[in-house]
Amino acid sequence: MNLMIPPPTPKDQQSPFRPGFGSTPPVMVGRQPEVTAFARALDGPGSTGRTVFVTGQRGVGKTVLLNIFQEVADTRQWWTVREQASAGFVQRLTQARLPEVLESHDAHERSKSTVVGVTLPLGGGGLTVRSDTTNALVPDLRSHLMKVLELLDSHETGLLIALDEVHRSNLDEFRQMTDALAHAMSQDAPLAFVAAGLPASIDNIVNDDVSTFLRRADRINLAGLSSEETREALRAPVEQAGKRFAEEALEFGVALSQGYPYLVQIVGDLAWNAALDADEITRRHVEGIEGEARQVLGRQIHEPTLAALSPGARRYLRAMTLDDDISSTGEIADRLGLKKQTANDYRRQLIAHGVVEVPSFGHVRMVIPHLRDHLLDRDDE
Repeated sequence: MNLMIPPPTPKDQQSPFRPGFGSTPPVMVGRQPEVTAFARALDGPGSTGRTVFVTGQRGVGKTVLLNIFQEVADTRQWWTVREQASAGFVQRLTQARLPEVLESHDAHERSKSTVVGVTLPLGGGGLTVRSDTTNALVPDLRSHLMKVLELLDSHETGLLIALDEVHRSNLDEFRQMTDALAHAMSQDAPLAFVAAGLPASIDNIVNDDVSTFLRRADRINLAGLSSEETREALRAPVEQAGKRFAEEALEFGVALSQGYPYLVQIVGDLAWNAALDADEITRRHVEGIEGEARQVLGRQIHEPTLAALSPGARRYLRAMTLDDDISSTGEIADRLGLKKQTANDYRRQLIAHGVVEVPSFGHVRMVIPHLRDHLLDRDDE
């Protein structure tokens, strides 16, 4: 049988939702306090809010918040340097991203100036530079960063460095980054730094003995959306695109999404496409895409999350599936035949990875939507 390629969807019928990782949704809900705080930090030199870690489980919108922070920087006419915090990110910043900022300015003036420090005279400030074309030292991240900041300061602007996918395996590079950041900020340079990653990775960076500077950074722990926020995130894009979301369908979508930002976009996108030829998204449309939405969530969130855990932590999770919601840590240890300390080690790993939470002393609960059902459906363990 020959495959049929569907014709392109007319632009006015295309889904307004953005289920891709890191894509900014059409309607941002539930993050206004964080955005306002960051904007105020950029407006206030020396603010502690200029160094921020964004953390949370997969799919809660860490990368999206970095996108919004970049938009905030744009409104202040600040430059943004964006990079994935994978192996070699310091080299990429030093040899590519920061030079790209300099490339937009006069190459001749750039070659004559080397930053040697910052002076902060009463009533004003500015970076002190000197002519130096004979220095044979290879510039490192710190010197490159200070050169860029000197240039931007002279234009009354600043620099935002945004790192995504922070991973604990890159501790050595973060120590270099910390050295450069601490030096620049000690000089009141116009700099902000935001980094996003899973809780375990951020904890490892912050708790590193060399990274004392980063322990003072603000920390944004992203949680799920409220029912009202989820309702708005589903309804508003549909109405703005010219359709209606039937109330019964909307409530079913809210229940299915469970306040999980990534799942909200999946449900909205699938429901929109199911109702492509209709003026209204009905409950039948949303019920019809429930299975596919769960499958997408399983591939994109559940499986990568489970793969990052130790076998013992996965067994701990599987033991939790015997409970409908909240599990007793003592009962889990008994089910697995584990000593209390060993069971606690697995529990801490699950908490650090953003997979479970502690609703009360001696109890745990899964926080990723539909993870329990996914585990029950698996037949490989």
